[in-house]
Amino acid sequence: MRRSCEFSLIVALAVVTLVMTACMRSAPDYPTTHLAAQRPAPPIPTGYEYRKTASPATLERQGVAADGQYETYVLALPAVETNGQGPLPASVQYLKLKTPGKKKLVIVVPIYGSVSFASTMMARHLIEWQKQDTNVLLILDANEIFDGDIERAPIMMTEAELLQGVQRCVTRFRNAVINIRRMVDWAETVDEIDAAHIGVVGFSIGASVANVAMGVDARIAAGAFVLPSTKLHEILAYGHVPRWQTSIDRVRENLTLTPGAFAQKVEPILRSIDPIHFSKSIDPTRVLLIEAAQDSYVPALARKLHWEALGRPRTIRIDYDHKTAFLLSMTFLSRHFTAQAIAEFFDEIL
Repeated sequence: MRRSCEFSLIVALAVVTLVMTACMRSAPDYPTTHLAAQRPAPPIPTGYEYRKTASPATLERQGVAADGQYETYVLALPAVETNGQGPLPASVQYLKLKTPGKKKLVIVVPIYGSVSFASTMMARHLIEWQKQDTNVLLILDANEIFDGDIERAPIMMTEAELLQGVQRCVTRFRNAVINIRRMVDWAETVDEIDAAHIGVVGFSIGASVANVAMGVDARIAAGAFVLPSTKLHEILAYGHVPRWQTSIDRVRENLTLTPGAFAQKVEPILRSIDPIHFSKSIDPTRVLLIEAAQDSYVPALARKLHWEALGRPRTIRIDYDHKTAFLLSMTFLSRHFTAQAIAEFFDEIL
């Protein structure tokens, strides 16, 4: 009887795996022709400039992987002087292969203010399962970018308070981008890293941060963006993220704003961090875009405009909603479909 139950469970898991994998597919409704690969590099936008500091970064060794193939360190970077930043708002873990020679580097950006499962698993996949040619910087325990001010939204009684809260979110986003640029600064000084082969991968709002970082810093040679958030003013105004709905409804009620009027108020501020406006300088042949086909957070039109702004990069669409796409495509149920696709992309492009 027990063997029969075990066999039934194995069969069920196999069926689920096949179904999950079948739902991970490329996007047939998008044209496949890239726009011009050589795209103009604009000047660094206001808010993303900084002065490199001469103060050294420090590495504190944590240990060696169970298989002995790589070492882990905590990376600490000095503060940036010109924009008043303090220390990094998150721990950064450096996963360094023990084999000699220069390696590629991939910076893994998490879902800010949320679970770190996807980014942690991606980092392990890159350094453990691939060709032993990639070191990894993994941003850990990243502070939230939006949640804190959205939680405080119900007590906002004036338009000035609302706009100040949105501006605080924008500042945190910009600092996250600058921190990635500082990691690239550090990588350029490290003997075991080939600074001509630096990539970035991000998830959800972390994908938006990664996208903007690649758009403002030409040293990032390849990017994989998983379910990035675009048209951020609409996501806020229309309550597309369920946990934000009550707070947004309350502040709109306090200020007697319709969703459309709310979006109009915050759009000029949020434009400075929207990936759509930072994508036209990116070579589309060096981008992998992964979307959720039934994404209720990021509207279909916003996803399409973002894809066009990026120059029509290769795209994978996962036939689920935003959260379900993460839960299923990054686990054994889909044979780690998303992580495998990203690792193969970096093997090819980076």
